[in-house]
Amino acid sequence: MPVPESAFRPATQQRPCSIAHRAGNNLHALEGALAIGADAIECDLWHYHGKLSLRHERKLPALPILYDRWYIRWSWGVLGLRELLRAIDGRTRLFLDIKSRTPRAADAVLDLYRENASMMPETSVSSHEWALLDRLGRASTSMRMFYSVKNRAGLDALRRRVHEAYPPAGTSIRHTLLSAAVVDELHDAGLEVYAWTVNNPHRAQELIGWGVDGVIADNLDVLKVARAVAGEP
Repeated sequence: MPVPESAFRPATQQRPCSIAHRAGNNLHALEGALAIGADAIECDLWHYHGKLSLRHERKLPALPILYDRWYIRWSWGVLGLRELLRAIDGRTRLFLDIKSRTPRAADAVLDLYRENASMMPETSVSSHEWALLDRLGRASTSMRMFYSVKNRAGLDALRRRVHEAYPPAGTSIRHTLLSAAVVDELHDAGLEVYAWTVNNPHRAQELIGWGVDGVIADNLDVLKVARAVAGEP
């Protein structure tokens, strides 16, 4: 079956998309992001014991404890997938970031999409594991793929990848890798450019001035900057 171009190619973006980083992993953050009208809710997914787990951190085996580089915390109160979809209730878009490397993670996202089709908002998916996104993109869904780039080697690989069959809709890229020239280059290659993680409003204004299509931030003030470009409150 031919793969629809919509699975990979970008749609027209009227103004920078404001994406609330990790807001889908925490109920308090989700409520704050929805209150300011964030365009999309980002949430991190891990494939754990055959299921998708909605969290940013890694998990200690057999214990309700999550950990990251600088801290640990209890996993109680972490949002479930269905709970997240009910909370969003079509009010915003969803930006899923797959953290696991296993191909089963892509299959689990596809199962989530199909089993909750009536509840799923417009959804984009990112990952550092590009093969997972290619697997999803070829499944002929309306989900759009964003290759995640964290270093210059990844940026060089993305430059090569866009000349191959079925390039992604865009890239979710570390903001420090961007310049006005790089943004123009990626746009010329047909890619949307989403910058992460931008928590300084002045930096957000600079990136928006360069023409990025989306800003991913923890800081709600940064997301307000993106919305203000269109004169929205």
